[in-house]
Amino acid sequence: MPDPDYWQQVCQMYPDAPVRYEGFLPTQQLQQVLGQCRGLLMTPRWVEAFGNVAIEALACGVPVIAYRRGGPAEIVQDGKTGWLVEPDSVDELVQAIAHLDPIDRHTCRQQAEAQYSMTAMGDRVEAWFDDILKSAG
Repeated sequence: MPDPDYWQQVCQMYPDAPVRYEGFLPTQQLQQVLGQCRGLLMTPRWVEAFGNVAIEALACGVPVIAYRRGGPAEIVQDGKTGWLVEPDSVDELVQAIAHLDPIDRHTCRQQAEAQYSMTAMGDRVEAWFDDILKSAG
């Protein structure tokens, strides 16, 4: 845990909050635990360049709520695989959490497979090389 004092402060401020810290888990156990979550809240203060965490959640069929900036804004399909909210808007985060149930978890998994699986990524790299070769010829 990067900041145990902060975690203790949160626990004391919100003793009835349904959250818990699971620590660092091996991949298979992480996938099991993540797959049981109602949603993933992704709220970095910096611009996340890509968003592996969002893709991992979608692959487990978990909708993602993220700020509308950086990589997650390109990954999450607003209203389909999660919700995008204005950065640092706690009110919008709360509203998005309240609207998680209509998000289809199977659609989340399908997006991860279609866009971010090894096959999908390999196909994009192959197409990229093909374009390079065609333009060089």
